[in-house]
Amino acid sequence: MSLSRQLYLGLTLVLALVFLGSLWINVDNTRHYIDSQLSSHAKDTATSLGLSIKPFIGNPDDLPMVDGMMSAIFDSGYYQSMLLKNSKGEVILSKNNPMTFESVPSWFVSLFPLSPPTSSTEVHDGWVKPSTLEITSHPGIGYEQLWQSAVKSTGMILVLFLIAGTLVSLVLKTITTPIKKAAKQADEICQGNFIQVNEIPKPIELNLFVNAMNRMSRILQTLFNELTKQTENYQKVAYIDELTLLANRRSFNNQFEALLINKEQSTTGFLMIIRLSNLDSINKESGYTAGDEYVKTAVSLINSTLNYSKLLSKSNAYRLAGADFAVTLPDIDKENCHHLAVELMLKFNQAASQVEDNTYMNHFAHIGITDFSTENSMAEVLMKADTALMMASSTTQGWEFAPNSVMQHGNTLWKAELEQLLANKEFSFFAQNIKNSASEVIHQELYVRFNHTETGDLIPTGSLMAVAQRVNLAHEFDKLVINTVIQKAAALTVPVAININSASLAHLSFCQWLIDTLAENQPLCELFIFEINEQSLIQHANNVCYLSKQLKLLGCKVTLEHFGASTSSFTQLMKVKPDYVKIDGSYSQQIDSSPENQLFVQSLVNIAHSLQIEVIAELIENEAQESQLQKLFVDYFQGYFIDKPLQW
Repeated sequence: MSLSRQLYLGLTLVLALVFLGSLWINVDNTRHYIDSQLSSHAKDTATSLGLSIKPFIGNPDDLPMVDGMMSAIFDSGYYQSMLLKNSKGEVILSKNNPMTFESVPSWFVSLFPLSPPTSSTEVHDGWVKPSTLEITSHPGIGYEQLWQSAVKSTGMILVLFLIAGTLVSLVLKTITTPIKKAAKQADEICQGNFIQVNEIPKPIELNLFVNAMNRMSRILQTLFNELTKQTENYQKVAYIDELTLLANRRSFNNQFEALLINKEQSTTGFLMIIRLSNLDSINKESGYTAGDEYVKTAVSLINSTLNYSKLLSKSNAYRLAGADFAVTLPDIDKENCHHLAVELMLKFNQAASQVEDNTYMNHFAHIGITDFSTENSMAEVLMKADTALMMASSTTQGWEFAPNSVMQHGNTLWKAELEQLLANKEFSFFAQNIKNSASEVIHQELYVRFNHTETGDLIPTGSLMAVAQRVNLAHEFDKLVINTVIQKAAALTVPVAININSASLAHLSFCQWLIDTLAENQPLCELFIFEINEQSLIQHANNVCYLSKQLKLLGCKVTLEHFGASTSSFTQLMKVKPDYVKIDGSYSQQIDSSPENQLFVQSLVNIAHSLQIEVIAELIENEAQESQLQKLFVDYFQGYFIDKPLQW
């Protein structure tokens, strides 16, 4: 029960007792007063009637006259009995009224009894021994008066009670409203919303309390903003090249190694190594300012080329060293990679032709390209890329693929194949456990695996979804997976995490379908955790925020995965306020040996925990990584070292 209700009920009880006590005392005092009035009335009547019948009392023949005089008074109804006794105590005349109370409740008569006394007077006739006249007032009139008095008193006291109750309610509202607002403010602060209470109460104590809460909110907001800014600045210093604003070599090592280790996604693609052919000579002959302009021109051309197509939405560019750049191109085939290389070299040549002093006579840049898959090590891929770069430096076209750079699956995934997969609805689930530091399973992440309809070969999930996105079928695959999970949910023993494709989240109709589908199966919602890529939130912020809010209302949980991969991570975190964040797997790879990774992950964990968000680390491959992540207060762990995916 709330404090305000307790106070209200307590004060109401006190008021009720006071008013009931006042009512009882008032009615009881009235009863005593009526009793005395009835006694006085009977005595006065006995005296006056005694004097009236005195001349006739001595003559027996005059008794009819006496009887008439007594009846005249008795018939008024104010008397219960009249008795005229002779000197021997014998009743000469008697008159009685029954004890009936038509308009007064019997319980009231029992609760407040009236006992009017009998008044008597002696009637003398000379020296003859006197007769006695006894009169008792009828209590019915008294009860009528007492009942009317009680009714009026009750009405008045009830009105006063209601007025007092209203005043108490207003006083309590004045006290509890600021307290409720302060409590809501505290809850919002825990969620990272540092709101201020604008309506400051006038009572001094409440004024001090609310102002103190507002000051605390402002201070915490300042500290949180400073921590967030500090972490963002550190991310830029540690992982961003200052001149080009591209990710640096450290970031490349983390992210590319994570790409190769993630066997569940089975990502395939190409790696480009771009070397600016004349940077050293320009630095020596024209100065470092000219060299910096050369680098900036190259970065501008690379970025413009990568941004021209949705096929390259997953691509990333890095500055590896002074003149060397890397571009990762996951989930594209060799044909598209070839077009990209031609387009990029064309722009480089155009830039070179616009310089009049032949600064770039030995080519603006050279490009070496090689394929990669999760079956390759990073050292192997880099060696093949370096080989291709050496070959490119001796060709007129300026770019070259490494020998045997082919994609095994890219050309097999066409629209008809995807439609056949959707029609067959034949796929398998694998589940990977996510555990806490005590090795208890908290929930599982589900992975889907499809096989080629003709050859039966396993299709890399990353490549499958990349092609599905291109032909606008990604949302159909997500619907198929989600419907199947719902059908199997009755057998679940722990919650399961389901990934939602970024391309699906681009469609508001898909978001609404998911909400409606889950609403029809709401008892199961507590078993579902939906994982949303941080990049999806950047690209489709409105849809993701709407979907996340509705999922939580239904009882589902939300995980924001690849957290920390971009510099806008913290802004996105405040938008969606997930239940979990999954730190990008690139930070796990060298966490045991890289102070930079440790410091950054610690900052991410601190920020998430300050918002009551639990943290998951993924792609953990050895004990040293897990041990270091535990020291950084990560809540949950996932990876092949923790548990390999098993068929579900």
